Amino acid sequence: MRRVMPIYLVINTSRSMAGRLVEFEHALAALADELLYSPLLGDRVRVCAVAFADSARCVLPLVDITEVEEFPKLVPGRETRFAPMFDLLTDLTNTDAAAHMASGVFAYRPLVLLVTDGVPADPGWERAFARFYRHAHPNIVLFTIGLRDSQAEEMGGAMRATFIRALGDAPDQPLMSEICAGLMDHLAPLATSRRLIRPDDA
Repeated sequence: MRRVMPIYLVINTSRSMAGRLVEFEHALAALADELLYSPLLGDRVRVCAVAFADSARCVLPLVDITEVEEFPKLVPGRETRFAPMFDLLTDLTNTDAAAHMASGVFAYRPLVLLVTDGVPADPGWERAFARFYRHAHPNIVLFTIGLRDSQAEEMGGAMRATFIRALGDAPDQPLMSEICAGLMDHLAPLATSRRLIRPDDA
């Protein structure tokens, strides 16, 4: 059976992130280039992009990113709300998993890379996260921008993140390269082994 790893790249597009959104757009293109250089990874990886602020939307449906000709342009929203984002991720991962099953493709636990420069403004977002985690059992990688280490750790703990990277908010912080490096580190085992993850993680 064919096996794929679904990746959901999730970016906070609140007002405070307006000046960094183009870096995320460039990161999508850079990731496509990385996967083109590794045909084995390119064949196994599928990428979806989600933008969120006061609401959430899928800006790139789950796809072979090496075949994308034009990447989405991101538009700033208002405040940072996590519940709509996790609700959308629940719907997307359920739909994508069903599509994979119907086409005879085995999809491993999704990898979610979340980039945010703010803590959630909506109390009770944890309920939406719990529902998402219960349905998808994702591996979550958290990148924060301009938050204190303690804030990043607290947020990552609440989301059961497997990796947390706290970046400064200076304009010269290499967000694009950090995102790509973080993803490729997590994808490296796919290029060196026939097994993507342990069977008990599926």
